[in-house]
Amino acid sequence: MENLPEVKERIEVSMADIKKYIAPNATDKELFMFMGIAKSYGLNPLKREIHFVKYGSAPASIIVGYEIYLKRAERTGKLDGWKCWIEGDKAIIEIKRKDQSIPIKWEVDRKEFDKQQSTWKAMPNFMLKKVAIAQGFRLAFPDELGGLPYLAEELPSTAKLSSEELAKDEIIVDARVDDISEATGQPPEEVPPQGNVASQEAKPALISEAQRKRFYAIAKGSGKSDAEIKSFLQANIGSESTGDIQKGVYEYLCNEVGKAVAT
Repeated sequence: MENLPEVKERIEVSMADIKKYIAPNATDKELFMFMGIAKSYGLNPLKREIHFVKYGSAPASIIVGYEIYLKRAERTGKLDGWKCWIEGDKAIIEIKRKDQSIPIKWEVDRKEFDKQQSTWKAMPNFMLKKVAIAQGFRLAFPDELGGLPYLAEELPSTAKLSSEELAKDEIIVDARVDDISEATGQPPEEVPPQGNVASQEAKPALISEAQRKRFYAIAKGSGKSDAEIKSFLQANIGSESTGDIQKGVYEYLCNEVGKAVAT
């Protein structure tokens, strides 16, 4: 029997699709950022690889599941094994890289992340291990994983749902707080900022000086004036400075500013 040719389905998700089916409450800026991060890192929102979370008119959060960190680390070809375990109220992870002689070790304290929600009560060790995995792999592979979105379990703003709950089809992740309360069967809670490394570092990673110069060169090379560059940045990231460009949307912005100038 002859081998059948492999058929690869390519699915293009438009901004209109995201607005209609995934993030109806999103602002234009939030949609732009979500699409930029998804495209830059090759994350498919239809496959639950990246989530858009928004409660009413509050600022949106863009998050991923811990599996994304594992898959991307494996893809580098530099991962030489890892293990994660529980000691008391801490989760500890050790990661080995093929190009480094000393393993990377990181620990996470439960009291800094346990939000006392149903999933934390049902499987606290697993929830804590997920946080350790995400933070540990970001440390071990900063170039490849440093700009990826955080887990729901790391951010106070998404405390009402875990990444497992976000992955369920019946959960509407772009909704009012009372919708989330009804879906989870729990009343909404005000979660204070957590005094931990993740919340202190929750600000998205910004591009380097070299990347700023490259972006500026692309814009200038296409005929943009300084005023036009500032206007483009203000419209898309809410700032006129290239220093405020996030790593997750950098390539997307470079592409967009080039197309905008070319037309």
